[in-house]
Amino acid sequence: MFGSRQFLPFFAISLLLASALVFIPASAASSLSITVDADHNEYSFASVNGTASFVVTITNDGDDDFTNVAIDSSFDEETWLKDNVTFTYSGNNATGGMDLGGLASGALAQVTVEALVGYGAKIDMSKFVYMNLEVSADGLDFDVADTVIVVSNWKAYQSEFPGSPAVNTYDIGDSFDYQIMVENIAVDRLPGGSTQASDIMDSITVQFGGLGGWTISSEDPAWDSFQGGVLNGLQAGQIYTWNITVELSSKVKAGSADLDFQAFSVDPSDPFGFPYYQPFGMISIPVSASEMFGIKLDGAGSRDVDLSAGASVADWTVRVNNLGNTDDDFTITWDDQGVPSDWSLNVDTSGPMVTDSISWNGFYQFGVVLSVPSDALAGSTASFSMSASSNGDSAQTATQDFTATVNQHYGVSLSVDSESKENKPEQAVDFIFNITNTGNGQDTYSIYVEGPAVWNPVLSQDNITVEAVSGSQFTLSVTIPSDRDAGASSGDMVVTVTSSDGESIANSTVSATTSQVYDIGLGYVSGSDGTVSVTQETQILMKLNVTNNGNGIDTLSLAMTNAPSWASLGAETMQIGRGQTQAITITLSPDAAALSGRDYTFQVVVTSSDGSEYTSPDFSANIEVKETTGGGEVEVEDIESEDDSSTPGFGLMASLLALTTLVVLRRRA
Repeated sequence: MFGSRQFLPFFAISLLLASALVFIPASAASSLSITVDADHNEYSFASVNGTASFVVTITNDGDDDFTNVAIDSSFDEETWLKDNVTFTYSGNNATGGMDLGGLASGALAQVTVEALVGYGAKIDMSKFVYMNLEVSADGLDFDVADTVIVVSNWKAYQSEFPGSPAVNTYDIGDSFDYQIMVENIAVDRLPGGSTQASDIMDSITVQFGGLGGWTISSEDPAWDSFQGGVLNGLQAGQIYTWNITVELSSKVKAGSADLDFQAFSVDPSDPFGFPYYQPFGMISIPVSASEMFGIKLDGAGSRDVDLSAGASVADWTVRVNNLGNTDDDFTITWDDQGVPSDWSLNVDTSGPMVTDSISWNGFYQFGVVLSVPSDALAGSTASFSMSASSNGDSAQTATQDFTATVNQHYGVSLSVDSESKENKPEQAVDFIFNITNTGNGQDTYSIYVEGPAVWNPVLSQDNITVEAVSGSQFTLSVTIPSDRDAGASSGDMVVTVTSSDGESIANSTVSATTSQVYDIGLGYVSGSDGTVSVTQETQILMKLNVTNNGNGIDTLSLAMTNAPSWASLGAETMQIGRGQTQAITITLSPDAAALSGRDYTFQVVVTSSDGSEYTSPDFSANIEVKETTGGGEVEVEDIESEDDSSTPGFGLMASLLALTTLVVLRRRA
């Protein structure tokens, strides 16, 4: 039920938007303009057994004459019969529809349409019934705006309806009298088809729409200041009149406004008790509020200025409030004689300033900032004032005062030349800290460091005295432990300084990181002196031990220098961990062109990630002449050498892999 009460008035309002439509013609030469008038725009009121009346005006606004114009009616609801619709034109009557004859260009026809609200016709809870009217002319069809039959036992209106009362202009406290009428339009049908007025028991309420600032009152006992006017039934044909008084009781926007009243009722005989809401607009009183002006200032006051972080500001958010009921702008002036010369006010005090236009009940807001230098002494003050006046009424003025005072303070800030430093194991890094006294007096600070003891963080001093708004330095030394891998971090080491007031504290966090040490060792494998003999067209393997003596993983590039073309490395790059030794294979595969009896001497060059180069001891290969014998048999010869292995039990196997002739093929002559 609550939803219905809310929906119906808004639905009714939407229907007020158009009482006439102009329809698009079939061509520029053939056109009709059709309007509908009723009790209230397109609404006609009638009770059950009553008759709703409309006047349809059809104007030929085209260039061509029409020879045959007709109007017809229909209802969407099947219980509403078109036979209950009567058309009257030029003294003639017709039921359901009517032929109007010809209509010359520029001529008009006015047709009265009367719809009988008969027994058995279905009426929904909204009480609005839509009648469809259609106009045709020489084969062209034209729709007509909705015509609405409002089925009600009553209608309410202001006494000047359908006109409007004279517009009265109000100051606050002014009042004027008006009248609201409620008319009983209910009829009963008598034998023979005639009707007579009848009593109604509807509970009818007329309420003010509640536009703020306006008060509605009446001496009539049937009118309540909160609920409005309430009638419990009306006698046959009765028109009840409320004499009401409209008073402007508080500030409203200047200018014209409409005071709208909502009328609704409940029929006690309705078993469902659905309320009926009369369309808006029939009880509307135009009024006008005269202009008034006023001003109020907000935002001033005293401020304490804290200079503990250096130069600071005192700030205010100022509002110029428009207390009038119309748009206004305001002129602002400043008096800054009480502001010290080295303090800065962000407003232009050299002349008046004018605000933007401020709507009624609105405000103009801006910030006022007083900049205070860092060297201002405790207790220093600044004072200034602001005045504003209405440009709509210069008699409306306001003033407010501002004061700022510098407090005694303690403070400290701390910075460090670098938050992270690195060095090699067993080396030290020094962090240089800058301490600044941001207070306004000499201060002594205690210094404390927290960090891992194994990194041996040591402060140059435990306390330090610093003058006001001045700075000094101290040092923190950290030693890199000898056993740390490359990239190892000390973690956070927090240096804290505390002012003598015990409350002003600053800290800074640093960390030390272990640099990577690059150191690669190259050597022969155990049991090898780097010299081998190899026969032409055979293959032999040699090995080079590579050891990472640094403190981190290293990626190595490998190449040979002075090597013959038939010598190759087993890998061009390798990654090796800290303290790890890996063997690199060198493959010798001399061909028949290798010179017998010659020693080939070469080296392996290893390049570390940091660009450092390391050259291996010399490797030497002596070429032996390949022997051939008849018979074509193949002979396999193994050449063994010893190798060094740090893994117990694998000495023999490592020796076999160090220097091995894989296959010796000999063809006997």
